[in-house]
Amino acid sequence: MTTLLGVQIKGACLLGADAQITEDNFKTLSSGTPKIVKRGRYLIGITGDTRPGDILTYNWRPPTFRNSDDPIQHMGKKVIPSIIKAFNEGGYKWDDKDDKSDSGFDYLIAFNGNLFHIACDMSFIQADNHIYGLGSGGQLAFGYLNGALENIKNKTTDTLDSLVRQSIEFASQFDVNTGGDIQIELQRKGE
Repeated sequence: MTTLLGVQIKGACLLGADAQITEDNFKTLSSGTPKIVKRGRYLIGITGDTRPGDILTYNWRPPTFRNSDDPIQHMGKKVIPSIIKAFNEGGYKWDDKDDKSDSGFDYLIAFNGNLFHIACDMSFIQADNHIYGLGSGGQLAFGYLNGALENIKNKTTDTLDSLVRQSIEFASQFDVNTGGDIQIELQRKGE
C-alpha cells in the first residue's frame, strides 16, 4: 500500500507520495520505482496493484488535451477510454467480476492544472475541495492536510509542498505501509 496525496489550486496541481512498497507483508523502499510518474503532459499518482500502474507508466498513450477542451468531458471521452484500451492491450482485466481477491487500484491524474481521482471501476471524480488522499495512509494524510489548511485558495505552491510533505510524514508515523523518501511533483497549467 502507499500514501498518495494530491491538491489542486488555481493553475497548478501538487502530488506527493511515499517510496515504500508493501507486498504480502514485505516492505521494500523503492525510490527507483516512483509512485508519481510523468506521461507526456500528464502526472499520474499510482496506488494499489502494480500491474495496471506499470501499464500506465510504460504503455499508455495519453490523449492530447487542448485548452479549448472541457477537462471533465476530456476525462470521460478521451482519458478513461484510452486507459481502458491500454489495460486491454496489456492483458489486464480491470473489470473481472470473477476476481474475488482484494486487488484493485486508485489513481490521481493531473493534466493542465486539473486533478482527478480514478477508481478501480474506471469512474472518476473531481472533488469540490480539490484535495485527495489515497492508499492505506491516504486518510491520515488527508486529515492532517485538511486540518492544516485554512484557505487553500491563498496557498502558494511552496507552502503546499511543505504541507503535503508534512502530511505524508504524519501518515508514515501511524500507517505501517507508508515510509521512505517522499516524492513531490508539481504541474502548472500549460505544462
